[in-house]
Amino acid sequence: MASLSRVISGLNASQTGLEVTGHNLANANTAGYVRQQVLQNDSFYMVVGRNGKDLLSVGAGTDVTEIRQIRDEFLDKAYRTQISSQQFYKVQYDAVMEIETILGEVDGESFSGVLRDFWGQLQNLSTAPQDQSIRTQFIQSASVLVDKVNYIDEKLTDYQNSLNLQIKEAVGRINYLAEGIKELNEKISKYEIGGDRANDLRDQRNNLLDELAQYIEISYKEDKAGRVDVLAEGHTLVSGNLVSKITTTGIDSSTVSSFIKPVWEADNSEVIRFNKPIGAEFQNDTGKLKALLLTRGNTSADYRDTKDHEAYKKVEPYLIPRIQAEFDRLIHDLTIEINKVLTSPPPSDENGEPPKGLDGEKGVELFIAKETRDGKLYSAGNIIINPILLDNDGYKKLGLSYDGTVGDTQVVQELLDIWKRPNSTYDETIAHKLNFEDYYSEFVTRVAEGGNKASQKMDEKQVIVTSITNNRSSISDVSTDEEMTNLIKYQHAYNASARMVNIIDSMIDTIVNRTGLVGR
Repeated sequence: MASLSRVISGLNASQTGLEVTGHNLANANTAGYVRQQVLQNDSFYMVVGRNGKDLLSVGAGTDVTEIRQIRDEFLDKAYRTQISSQQFYKVQYDAVMEIETILGEVDGESFSGVLRDFWGQLQNLSTAPQDQSIRTQFIQSASVLVDKVNYIDEKLTDYQNSLNLQIKEAVGRINYLAEGIKELNEKISKYEIGGDRANDLRDQRNNLLDELAQYIEISYKEDKAGRVDVLAEGHTLVSGNLVSKITTTGIDSSTVSSFIKPVWEADNSEVIRFNKPIGAEFQNDTGKLKALLLTRGNTSADYRDTKDHEAYKKVEPYLIPRIQAEFDRLIHDLTIEINKVLTSPPPSDENGEPPKGLDGEKGVELFIAKETRDGKLYSAGNIIINPILLDNDGYKKLGLSYDGTVGDTQVVQELLDIWKRPNSTYDETIAHKLNFEDYYSEFVTRVAEGGNKASQKMDEKQVIVTSITNNRSSISDVSTDEEMTNLIKYQHAYNASARMVNIIDSMIDTIVNRTGLVGR
């Protein structure tokens, strides 16, 4: 009878092996599934006799000790660290691509092209400043310039608002994933309390951890009950069956900004802190959420945020505000300087008369700033062409002559001079200044360099992520060839144990029948 018990243990072990193999094969194409393996140990030993001082023992069969997942926890953690960083740089790269599209420097009508056309019309004006058609073309080119400036400002604002919405969505997704981890913690703990392994539930939880790492920097550890505690940015996110929820609040209640920031619901402390620089050297270049916040910034910006070093420092870490401030610096300087020449006395005679139009009247500004609650700001999104110049005879109001004579080109020459004169810088504490065209060229170069840096880091991280993913797959993915081999192995083992049962049954039958004969 003991022999029968041994063989039955073999049948049970083989049957379990077949079931696990079938489960692996059924999930060969299931995303995130980790193959499982049956672990067996020989059972206890029974003493059946003695040979002198030595005991004679016979094994009692086999036990299935565990159905384990074939995964490497070190690779899991490495993957989550690297995918978090890769997503951080992907957000930044995508943002630069969007900015370059808005500027038109990748495809479509570029701002640099519009700027060159305006400069070309200004040069044409120098040949015949009294010519109606040339004056009209110059005004029209200025109108195209203003339209492009305001379009860029509008699209940058729209993109900033889109990033604000993405931040809200990211917070919602983090909360959803945290809740999912908590629920799986409860299920796994209940299932494994009796010693079983909830492998399929663990797969689901690991998939959630993989995705969570894309959004925010995480660390985690598993307790004795099988529950995972998760820290996000050093703060408890999931602890057993409890979740610390993240919510959003306005950045500054004293402003009308609709921008939000993520905070911990329990104490209203900020989830992402910017009390120190962010970068690879600080090992905190992690997660979509942080990158979205850095890209969007805390507010919109304009030329006033470049008025000195301290003002510029407030916007410099944030991509969109920095772009807005640096671009607007150019627009403000350009409009102010051109208007000044068109409406001011000659530099050689500050007490002289300002330029006159063809009608003999004082010339008017080319650019007008719309009235805002901050006053009249010559700023992107807030300037228009002077409506007077857009009337049928508006070209006559363009003041291009100091003495009123037809051949006077001094005003136009001053316009040409300021175009080439170093005038603008994104930080006014820097002595190095550039003319309008060179400033914009350097501005675009800085944008492109930021994109190239983000692209290089993103690609670098992607190579590592791909390598880790391949290593994880080689360990954890289901190999149908290997499982078919296991299927045959367990089938043969099951058949052998079944034959052993038949043999033992025959032996018992012989013993019973022989005993019966002896009794008669």
